[in-house]
Amino acid sequence: MRRLIILQFFEDIECEPELIDIKLISEPWDCGGLYKLGDFPSKNTFTWNGHFRDDLRRFWKGDKDTAWNMSDKIKGTPSIYKENNTFPKSINFITSHDGFTLKDLVTFNRKYNFANREQNRDGDNHNNSWNHGNEGPTTNLLIKDLRKRQQKKSYS
Repeated sequence: MRRLIILQFFEDIECEPELIDIKLISEPWDCGGLYKLGDFPSKNTFTWNGHFRDDLRRFWKGDKDTAWNMSDKIKGTPSIYKENNTFPKSINFITSHDGFTLKDLVTFNRKYNFANREQNRDGDNHNNSWNHGNEGPTTNLLIKDLRKRQQKKSYS
């Protein structure tokens, strides 16, 4: 029954003239933490590319042996997302609503999710971040400048 309701929902969206061109973005994780691709019945659904995020973050901070993998990621990770020889329907991103913000990515080496009362159990423990030698906010002008440049680097 629940599957029928979901199918009807996507059918309604695709039939509504004002919504026909809307692109939906899904997260490929289910409640159990499994990585699932192509689970949504809509042809306008794209999937977050967490593999791109993780590999780009490792490349960005200078981890060894990451450059060889970037070609596949920049192409949209066809090694994972390619279906029926069509271009992958993935969304490449570096930060999002969960996990680290871009500022967090250059400020912390580990997460601090205590304000939401989850005792730091939520969010990924492997953020591939780099604090530039100082955990958290700093008054060190050299580190502040380096962090700012790292954040802008992602936009260029």
